[in-house]
Amino acid sequence: MTHAEFVVHIRQTYAGLFDPNTSEEAWSLFLTANTGWNELIEEYLRRVEVFLANHGLLSKVYIRQIEEKWGGLRCYLSPTNGYRPSAEVAAALGVIYREIAERSYHTCDVCGGTGRLKSNNGCYLTRCNDHIADRRLAMDCRKIGRAL
Repeated sequence: MTHAEFVVHIRQTYAGLFDPNTSEEAWSLFLTANTGWNELIEEYLRRVEVFLANHGLLSKVYIRQIEEKWGGLRCYLSPTNGYRPSAEVAAALGVIYREIAERSYHTCDVCGGTGRLKSNNGCYLTRCNDHIADRRLAMDCRKIGRAL
């Protein structure tokens, strides 16, 4: 599945996790991670959706952005206006995030295979042995994202 196809897929499958007022421009920047992490991203979305649904919080907390940063996966949530999550809710969502983020440091962002965090001239990437030398893939998703 291409990056663009994956964005369409998650927008449709997990529509309740996203602010319905999100602009197309914002969507073009929503997901800036290579396709090797698609499985991790989908697991994160599925787990957050189940948690929010089980606690009656769908449409009270939205996912704002998912990105690669410093070689790992970052996922940003924000509450809707007028809702303040309890410490317990924030902690539970934090556990889900940290489990997925930790796994991203051991998952190649290109192919989804076993990877390791590497630094090359200040550019941090999590890659398998087959993809570690290919730095040009680091920014591909950002170019694709803007073309949506």
